[in-house]
Parts: sequence; structure tokens; C-alpha cells
Amino acid sequence: MFDFIYFDIMQLYAINRREKVLPMRRIAILAEGAFERFHGKTAIGVIRYGRDTVVAVIDSTKAGMDVAQVLGVEFGKGIPIVRDIHEALTYQPDMLLIGIAPFGGALPEAWRGQLLTAINAGLDIVSGLHFFLADDTELRAAAEQRGVKVWDVRRPPEKNRVAQFIPHRPGSYTILMVGSDCATGKMSTALELNQEACNRGLNSVFVATGQTGIMIAGNGLPIDRIISDFLAGMVEEMVLEFTDKYDWVFVEGQGALNHPGYAGVTLGLIHGCMPDAMIFCHKAGATTIEGYEHCPLPSLNRLIEMNEEAISWLCSDRSSKVVGLSLMTLGLNEQEARSAIKLAEDETGLPATDVWRFGTAVLMDALSARFQIV
Repeated sequence: MFDFIYFDIMQLYAINRREKVLPMRRIAILAEGAFERFHGKTAIGVIRYGRDTVVAVIDSTKAGMDVAQVLGVEFGKGIPIVRDIHEALTYQPDMLLIGIAPFGGALPEAWRGQLLTAINAGLDIVSGLHFFLADDTELRAAAEQRGVKVWDVRRPPEKNRVAQFIPHRPGSYTILMVGSDCATGKMSTALELNQEACNRGLNSVFVATGQTGIMIAGNGLPIDRIISDFLAGMVEEMVLEFTDKYDWVFVEGQGALNHPGYAGVTLGLIHGCMPDAMIFCHKAGATTIEGYEHCPLPSLNRLIEMNEEAISWLCSDRSSKVVGLSLMTLGLNEQEARSAIKLAEDETGLPATDVWRFGTAVLMDALSARFQIV
């Protein structure tokens, strides 16, 4: 049986609340200086999809506003943006969650005081940083003295496993989100597709592969912390466990095959889960990799072809195709968004949507047609 960090979640994050084992948590999110659409992905994901109540977001640069105002969205109305942990404590949280990831995943020294204040106030701490808070002498000692828990979401399992290329259960369908860059909506697309499948009465699950997805779902692997030799094997084992239990398995994607920094993580994920189909995620209008202005994006058709080829390298007779596109159209008005979607459909010949604006029905229909399911 694959033991993928569920022991931490069951103790700390209480994902089994559906069985009323533990009460809902009240979360304050630390997103200092970066609570906005493109750099506050963890914070936004937990607010939009998490099961717990977010009572405040800490960002001194936007204090006095609320989440919906800052993001320009419908969700998050009434959740205040506050100056610091002291102001957040007035909303009676019992957990502090780090909702942004500074470049390189280090702990900004300026945050240390806020974390210590939260710990001394009795708050559990959840962190998706590459820097493990529980390994920090000062923070660990404070947590032990106060009797609170620190959950480093990116801490990988101790076990290792090399991929064995084991077939999935017949009758199950593994769908992987791939994309043209990081932060192109792969997690949101998988979550929304899972919800659409559930709404249709299908036996479905979302599988997390990054810190935000793990915080939301309570399952998964922090794949960017797994040794490269074992990445595909660990993903394979996790996906096999889910395909044994669920007919539809929606796997959160990471990075991009064309990304200068993170292509290796993407390839390990593709070969580990060996999807039956893929959904391609892209930010409308993007022409280069974010942060790499000298790294232009190939055409959508070439990007799609690259991901399909990567699967065929292991199994030349396997036909795993991209069956639809999920476009991020943030910053565009509705007419501009619909035009961008139509342009992508005309270019690729595939159905496309913005899952936040227009839902996932067209993508779920394409998947059902792919597998000839009525």
C-alpha cells in the first residue's frame, strides 16, 4: 500500500472532515507583498477550493481591501487583507498557512517574526516552501514548547521506487494536465474537471502533485522534491492506487516540457502516470516562458505534439492525445476571452474553454467522446 503523506494530513489538516472526525480549521494566509493573481497561486487555490474557512490574508501592501477586490473575482468577498499576524489574530485563526512561494522556496527572514508570533499564539503552521520549517532550530523549539504542529507540505516520503511500467486497471481513465509554462491553470483545470465528473455521477478523483493541490485535497506527492531517479516510479505507484479505486483520475500537472528550469519534473510526471489523455493548459496571449524573455513559445500545435511524443517514447503503439485546451484569459474582457478561445480552437482543431469563466463541460464532453462513453 502506498503511504503518500496521508499520515501528516490526517493528523494536522483533517482532510477526513467529511466523516466529522475533526472540526473545520480557521486559516490565516501569509502572502506578504505578493497576494495577486499570478504570484499568489497557493493562497488563491486554498481560498477558492479548500474545505476550510479562510479568515484573513496577510499582505501589508494591500491591507484594508478584501480578497475579491484585490483579485477582481467573485469568490473571496468579505475575506479581509490585513497588515500583519497581529491584526490577523483578531479574526481568531487556528492555523497560519504560507500562501506564496518566494523564488527558490527559501524562508524570507522578515517572515520569521510573524511565524514565531503565530506559533506563540497557538496556531499550527502549514508551509509549501522548499525550506522546511520543522528543521529550523528556533521554529521547531517554539512549536514544541507551545504544542503546535508544523506541516512542511513539500517534505517527500522516505521511500523510493523506480518506475516499472505497470498497466492501469482496465475501465479507468487517467487524465493529465500539461501546459506551455508554469502557472497556466493545470491545478485549477484538474480540480474543475473532477468536480464536473462528480456532478455527472462519475467515480472521479483529483490527484495532487504540488504543494497547493496537496493542501486542498489531502492527497498526492510533492514531486519537485523527489529524487529524479525515483520520480516516475513514485508517481506511477500513486496513480496505480487511484486507478484501482476510481474510474476517472485527474492528475495535476507541473511545469512544462519546454520550460528551461522544470522540464525534468514534467517528463517524470508524464512517464510516471502514463495518461490515457491530456488537457493542454495555456495562458492566452503568452509568447515566451514567464521570466525567460529569450525563450519563445512554439506554436500550440507543436507544444501539444511534444507532449504526445513524450508518451510514445515509452510505448510507440500507445495513443495518448491532448483532447482539449484550458485557456487562462485573466485580464481580458468576456468578448476578448471568447475570441482567444475561438482562435485556439481554430489553430488546433480542439475544443477550448476558460474553466473559471465558462466551465469544463466542453472538456468533459471531449474526454467522454475520446473513450466512447455515452
